[in-house]
Amino acid sequence: MAKVKPGQPESLSKREFLEAAAAFGGAAALLTTLDGWGIGFASAAEAPPDLMGRSNGTKVLILGGGLSGMTAAYELGMRGYDCQILEARAFAGGRCQSSRAGTVIEEIDGTTRTCDFDEGQYFNHGAWRLPSYHHAVFHYVRKLGIPMEIMVQENDQGFLQFDSADGPLAGKRVRKREIKADMRGYTAELLAKLTDQGALVVELSNNDNERLTDYLVREGFLDFRSLSYKGTLHRGLAKFDAMGLMGPNTPSEPLAFKALLESGLGNSFQGVTTVDHPHIMYQPVGGMDQIAKAFERAVGDKITYNAEVLELKQDDNGVSVPYRDSATGDTRMATADYCITTIPLNILSKLPTDLSDQVKEAMSKPRASTVSKLALQMNRRFWEEDDDIYGGSSTLGIPGHTVIYPSYGYFGKKGIIQSAYAFGRTAVTLGEMSLDEQIEQAIERTERIHPGQFRESFDGKAVSMSWHRAKHNEGGWTQWSPRDREQHLPVLREPQGRVYFAGDYISGLAGWQVGAIESAWSQIEKLHAAATSG
Repeated sequence: MAKVKPGQPESLSKREFLEAAAAFGGAAALLTTLDGWGIGFASAAEAPPDLMGRSNGTKVLILGGGLSGMTAAYELGMRGYDCQILEARAFAGGRCQSSRAGTVIEEIDGTTRTCDFDEGQYFNHGAWRLPSYHHAVFHYVRKLGIPMEIMVQENDQGFLQFDSADGPLAGKRVRKREIKADMRGYTAELLAKLTDQGALVVELSNNDNERLTDYLVREGFLDFRSLSYKGTLHRGLAKFDAMGLMGPNTPSEPLAFKALLESGLGNSFQGVTTVDHPHIMYQPVGGMDQIAKAFERAVGDKITYNAEVLELKQDDNGVSVPYRDSATGDTRMATADYCITTIPLNILSKLPTDLSDQVKEAMSKPRASTVSKLALQMNRRFWEEDDDIYGGSSTLGIPGHTVIYPSYGYFGKKGIIQSAYAFGRTAVTLGEMSLDEQIEQAIERTERIHPGQFRESFDGKAVSMSWHRAKHNEGGWTQWSPRDREQHLPVLREPQGRVYFAGDYISGLAGWQVGAIESAWSQIEKLHAAATSG
């Protein structure tokens, strides 16, 4: 059995919450902080299930060569199963994809775009970051020898710029660290003075009053005599001159408290980053698709590429799946004792199957998210050279537009900036624009944060990805309503005859690689029990 940590709750994901809010046109500041982050729970399992005994060559057909499908083939293969993966594309990995020179993105209407980034430059147009406690992913990182590096998720050197803000800060770019430090200081000052005056609603002893005041002085960097916030080095420097007579540490002046409150900029932050998106995350060296490529090297001999599934049938003896070879146009047949399907539900539900009405109803309930991304290549890393920003992001008060800086290639010449990460209606609108229109919009908006830098540094190379328009996906991660998650998702977590479902959509971590991997672990354990029971 896989090792499960106690007390892992199930909950509506923050990703779902933010997207629901976006659908109704609200929470713009939240949506643009880093637009649509996912569910906030650690990986529940640390290692694959311990499957006792070995198979006698039982044949398993796996539909889809994403991380869940390759995980299943990898683990079952080590236990004597004869696995075949049918993958519709010419490469494996599912949504674990990166754009680099030569990458072709194909849309459902037949449109194709080829990436022309310079050698060494890439953009993760699918999965792009890993928190340290997604243990299932890191299990294979170690086992498959995938080099990793730090990904800077949050950088206080980044900027906020909200045209929609009220007061004197409207339309001005402000460092995140200035806003964080000043809001922290002013609120600590208010609470400290209330505590000192004995005006708190909560009754505290004299000793506890002193302890709380001491904490607030340290937390808000207050003057310990006046309990006032006057600005500190934590918000940044007004001047740095190592050779100056007064030394380099001249702090900057704090923003006015009233101006901060009027602007609402402080609402864009949380006091502590969420557990699923800490300041420091991780990424494979060379692109997120390196995880998929490592799996592909391990199980590539089991993958049939360009295999577009046409139908799924089963009887008491096994499963049969006709598929079309998109490279030749030929129709072929694959058979097996069992089947694990990882095909996205919005795709699988369109195919002829003899699955039960209950299963078909369950497959029809969730929706595939609409997601669009845009990345542009810069011929100068101006954000580093001019603004001292190394990784992290800057944020505009415009839904779907966040400037995300690369966490690789530091101090180099060129770099890739992700300038859009859009959801819902915003993603649809972006996906309907031509690439040139997307680029011009991104330049016009990003110039508000990097005036005179962004347009001048753009070298004409860009990649756009709209997952709801992507062939073989037609959407991003799967979104369940709370009711359907409770009533219909359990149906797909159980075998349907000889057919098993795997993929991040059956996990509590939809949209994350860890959800895909752990779903495979769960299903191979059930399949192994069935295959060895008699």
